[in-house]
Amino acid sequence: MRYFLASWDSEGFECLQDITVYHEDNWEKKELIEILAGRATSSKPNPLMQQLSMMKMRARVNPHRFPEIYAFKADDSITEEQVHAWRDSDPQSLVDWIRDNGIKVVSHRREENQVVIR
Repeated sequence: MRYFLASWDSEGFECLQDITVYHEDNWEKKELIEILAGRATSSKPNPLMQQLSMMKMRARVNPHRFPEIYAFKADDSITEEQVHAWRDSDPQSLVDWIRDNGIKVVSHRREENQVVIR
């Protein structure tokens, strides 16, 4: 499985990245191997947690931009380049797919009945 993190708002995508290496299973195994091999004496904190914390804070202070943050998974056959190509060619269909299949982290999504101009 590959894992991705995506965030967007009313201005478009802000983040779309492959976070597979930071998934808790992969990160913890890598850190354990480093310690057992003697290349590290203790495990490092997962940098994804700090990034996610900053993204959530940004969403909290900018609710007027209707930010959304989701995580989603895909088969190993799907590359980051393919997901970026989908984003570039049809961003709305990618957002719809992520909303349907991903895990919502933050959503200040504007309700359809509040849209004044389409």
